[in-house]
Order: sequence, then C-alpha cells, then structure tokens
Amino acid sequence: MPPIASRWKLLFILGTILVSGFVGVNYANYLVSSNSIRSALINNELPLTSNNIYSEIQASLLRPIYISSLMANDTFLKEWVVDGEQNLERITRYLTEIQNKYQVASAFLVSTNSHNYYHTGGILKQVSPNVPKDEWFFSMSSHDKNYRVDVDANEANRNHLTIFVNHKLDDFDGNFIGVTGLGLDVVNVAAMIERYTENFRRNIYFVDRRGFIKSHPDHSMIDRVNILKTQGISSVAESLLSGDNGFDIYERDGDTVLLSYRYIPELDWFLLVEQTENSALAPLRQALYVNLAISGVITLLVLLISGFTIHRFHSSLESMARTDKLTGLYNRQFFDVLFSHAMDNVGRHTTRLSLALFDIDHLKTVNDHEGHLAGDRLLQSVALLAREHIRKNDVIARWGGDEFVILFQECDAGSAVRLMERIRERIASSLNTGEDELHKSISVGVAEFEADDSCESLLARADSQLYEAKRQGRNRVLAHVAPPDAATSQISAHPESTPTHPR
Repeated sequence: MPPIASRWKLLFILGTILVSGFVGVNYANYLVSSNSIRSALINNELPLTSNNIYSEIQASLLRPIYISSLMANDTFLKEWVVDGEQNLERITRYLTEIQNKYQVASAFLVSTNSHNYYHTGGILKQVSPNVPKDEWFFSMSSHDKNYRVDVDANEANRNHLTIFVNHKLDDFDGNFIGVTGLGLDVVNVAAMIERYTENFRRNIYFVDRRGFIKSHPDHSMIDRVNILKTQGISSVAESLLSGDNGFDIYERDGDTVLLSYRYIPELDWFLLVEQTENSALAPLRQALYVNLAISGVITLLVLLISGFTIHRFHSSLESMARTDKLTGLYNRQFFDVLFSHAMDNVGRHTTRLSLALFDIDHLKTVNDHEGHLAGDRLLQSVALLAREHIRKNDVIARWGGDEFVILFQECDAGSAVRLMERIRERIASSLNTGEDELHKSISVGVAEFEADDSCESLLARADSQLYEAKRQGRNRVLAHVAPPDAATSQISAHPESTPTHPR
C-alpha cells in the first residue's frame, strides 16, 4: 500500500491540475472578453453615445430654430419695429405669450434702430458695440445664415447659462432691422447628460475650445475646471481641442479611461464621453469571480471524491494484499510480515512465542463426495471458529489449501496445546451431527520458538508434529518442545476415541 504521503501527493497533483486548468481557462476567457468589451467601447458604444447625444441636441434645437424663424417672419413683429417700436406693452405681451406657449427660458427682440433689448419684462438694456458681451448682436448682420446658436449668460434670468437661438429680423424689403429669438436653459442639457450618465454609467460633459467645462453633472465644475490643467486628461486635452472628433486613452487615479469626443458646431463646444475600464469590466470581473468560486467548489468536490475513491481503492488493495478471499483470514504473505515483526520483539516486548499449524482432516473426501462448494464452506466454518477462539493478540492466517497457522504470543507450547485443544473440540462439536457420514475434525502440530529459530525452522517443527498427528490417527494436537535441561519431548492431546479415516 502506498504511504499516506503518496496519497496526499497524488491529491495535490490532481488539485494543482484542476486549479491550474480552471484558472487558466477562466482567465483566458476573461482576457478575450475584456478585449472584446474594450474594442466594442472604442469602436461602437462610446461613439454611439456621443452620436445619440448630438442627435438629441440637434433635435432639441430644431424646434426653437423653427419657432425663432416664425417670429422673424411674423408680420406683427416686423410692423412693430418698422412703425417706430411704439407701445411697449404690446411687444412684452407678445414675447410673454411666445415664452409661455413654447415653454422656453426667454423670448427676446433687439432692434437695430434703437438698440433696445426687449424681453418679457420690458426693456432689459441697450446693446452697445463697445460692450464685449453685446458683440453677438453686431456680428449677426454679417452672419452667413439666417440664424445662429450661441451659449451665453442670460441677463434677464439672473445670468443663468442659456442656449440662445438668434434669428435675423428683416423688414418687408429685406433690410436687417434686428434680431429675435429664444433662450433655452442649459439645465435641460445637463438633465440630458445626467440621464445618459445614469443609464450608461459614463462620465459625459461639455467643454469649450479653451478647455473650460461648460456643462457637467457636477455644477461646481462649470467654468471653473479646465481640462488642460486637470490631471490625467491634460495629457490628451491639447490634441482633443484642436480636432473635431476622435478617441483617446489616458490614465487617471490608476485606472485607464477611454475617451470619445466630438465637436458640436451648434454650441461651439466639445462633447466628451468617458468610461473607465474598471467600471466597464466590473460585470465581467464579477462573472470571473463567480466562475472561479464554482470552479473551486467543483475542484473541492472532485478532490473529495477522488480522495474517497483512492482511499477505498488502496484499502481494497491493502485488504487483497493481506487477506485470504475465501476465509477472510490473513494470507501467507502478510503472516510472514507479522511473524517477522513478532520475532523482532522477542526479548524486548515478548518473551515466548508458539506456533500452531493445523489442517482439516478428510477435506479431499468432502470435496469428492459433497462437492468443492461444500469444501469451501467447511474451510470458512473452520476459519471462523478458530478466529473466534484465539486470544486478542494471537494471529491466525490461512497457510494454503486446507492448512492454517496460528502465532501465539506470550505463550509456551503447553499453553498453545491447551488453546488448540479447545479449538479442536469446538470445531468437532459444531461441525458434526449424528447424521453426518464423515466426521469433520482438524489435526494440529505445535512448536515453541527457540533462540536460533527462523520462520522456516519453527514451521518445520510444527509441520513435523502435524504430520505425526496425522500418522497417529488425526483429530489430535501434538507439540514439540525442547526444555532447557532435558531432551526433546512431545506433548500430545487427543480424544480417547479417534476415528481413523484416510486423509
């Protein structure tokens, strides 16, 4: 039987193979999947998000552009300006109705003649070419389109950041007489960004061409944080602000950030869509951990089953190596091991040893008359009876054929004879009935261990006594002893009347 260490070594090797296989397969799958996710983010998902946002911005501006176009072509508005901008109440009421009807942040009119800035509350101010904040108005006349989208602070609404749709106002002869339009609260754009951020778990914000953040879920960053001076993104900010759209990668706080950007000409801003690899791969990592946990459970189960199987297998091999299959007693090979161990203990833990060799009388006749199965049953019965009547420290084995051997420890020849006589009587009384034609019995030879004995010499003396017991009529116990101060003598024990049958 392999030592216990060998079993553990086998389980360790098996466990290493399973763990290495599971970890290798799962990690390889993780790498392939992570590369696929990274590629999908770079080539599809982040650009698609920016395209969707850009489409929403364009869609949100189409309606205000259309409304501002209606205002610029409204006969009332043209006539009111041409007629000298009389009756302030009429224009404020008109602008108020436009603001309320279309739910916009503001509605306005700026006249070329008076330079008055009209809104729902009346005249806000007079624009001046000397004021930089009013430059947008004086540049409209030369603008190549009828409208323009600007982002600026709304002075009529506590300077809230507002998207203005400015439309040229011409008189009936096509002369430029002012600018009219609507103001859209940038908060609506921020709400859209927050929606996308929540739905896609991505960082989405706008920056102007100078790098200042103009719209962000964190309002404290607006007009205060510049990406040119922000750690991480500053490494790609310059190339970003000089382009139109593209993709970049940078490192921030130990994490890789994937950045998709595009220029929004309507706002003159850049739309930035960011996603960290850690957040993108979080579900994949969770799946990896789950797979590794399942693999660990499977590995543990396989090792437990393998350990149990190996234990059963080795136990079976061990039993086969030392046990006689028919009788369940030790076999001859294992008895040799036990006998050698007993001889090593003589003089240290054991003072006297005796050995008994016995066989079943007339077994061949039983096989011939009743069949070999009956002979096997007789062998099993004799083995069982003999094992039940030996002492705890004694060893019994099947020597071969119909022969059995018993090693008596701490026992001289006389005591061994008495023990074997009880066994002989028990077998005779248990296996014979009045109806049996053939008397079942055993013949026994006993020898006591001497100082210069080997297993062979001790067995030879016991076998000699067995042969003599057979010669004297069977069903008896004979022993060979060699007293220290006397010649060799023989101890015998046998029934008063012994039937004589051929062996």
